[in-house]
Amino acid sequence: MSLLSFFKKIPKTGYLVALIALLTRIGYFMTLPFLAVYLTQQGLFTPGQIGIVIGVSGLVFSISGLFNGNYIDRRSPRNILIISFILSGFCYFAFALSIKLFYALLCINAALGWLRSLADISSVTIIVANTNKENLSYAYSARFIAVNLGLVFGPLIGATMANQQSLMIFYIAGIIHFMVGIALIFFGKQSLDKKIPPNPANWLNNFYVLYQDKILMNITLINFLMWLAYSQLDSTIPQYITHHIANPAILVSKVLIINAIICVFFQPAVSRWAELNSLKMSGVIGSSLFSAAFILVALWPAPVAFLIAAGLLSFGELFTLPINSLLIMRIAPNHLVASYNGLANFGLLGMSIGPIIGGYGLQFIGSKYLFLLIACLPIVVLWRYLTSVPD
Repeated sequence: MSLLSFFKKIPKTGYLVALIALLTRIGYFMTLPFLAVYLTQQGLFTPGQIGIVIGVSGLVFSISGLFNGNYIDRRSPRNILIISFILSGFCYFAFALSIKLFYALLCINAALGWLRSLADISSVTIIVANTNKENLSYAYSARFIAVNLGLVFGPLIGATMANQQSLMIFYIAGIIHFMVGIALIFFGKQSLDKKIPPNPANWLNNFYVLYQDKILMNITLINFLMWLAYSQLDSTIPQYITHHIANPAILVSKVLIINAIICVFFQPAVSRWAELNSLKMSGVIGSSLFSAAFILVALWPAPVAFLIAAGLLSFGELFTLPINSLLIMRIAPNHLVASYNGLANFGLLGMSIGPIIGGYGLQFIGSKYLFLLIACLPIVVLWRYLTSVPD
């Protein structure tokens, strides 16, 4: 499928949600990946403390997902988007004002994780509720591409200001979120309002339905292990680069931009290949690439190796994470779309545990053994794909 025909199949709602994702991810990726670099350069906290600060967002994001999903199934996703973006703007401002206060940063990033969970689940719910089944993969792919475009433009701004040790990036990110939230008050009502009746069941009944879905539970476990490994890309690897490589912000930005460019240009082709062939084989290929990337940086921790590993991780991401999300969107009942995605987000607990393991791993066992340990996780994922995911 050509890119032109791919974009023609994306519905209006897909484009609108993608635009929202692009703007907010620019704000996110211009700040949080460089927070570790800034705190390390300033010598404000230990590597373990930095890992905790970075990881707490993912912890709250994942734990709150199930409860947020259950709540969103009963409310207007558009209204929740508006509130979450405006409150996120305040969080980014608070980062700049509290940069030297460990516990303040901890609380702010925790709040940001909760708000990101509300926004992400609401966005996916809007896509499913306003898109035909045959166009669902195209709408989801548009949002995925937009997220990665944000990963291209965000680090470009972040790298420039991080080199100047500037906190202005947090104010800019806050303004972006304010503007998106305010714009949604006046625009997008017809395209973003949910067209499915609210779910009348109570929370316990919903949880029982989710627990009984074995595919959902297996994908959640796979997501947990993959996100634990993937989280090293914007937490542990930047710390290692900062301590051992000249011009660390430049190399970190290159790593993230390589990741984003590959995801943007190859996502439609990989997604289409997986749909036409085998989701299981797609997961096997992706987990193998993840493992190879960490073995490479463990045995050859040079700038070139980090760039090659970024490419391997990027293709590994395309073969696993979007496919898992698309599978969950397709198996979810219409009245439980947000709840299904909320439980799937529980796998993002790996995003919080990963930076903590990475930070203390650098501190106590060294980069070589840490990255070899991380390389073992995708091997476990490969086994789960082979034994638990249907063809």
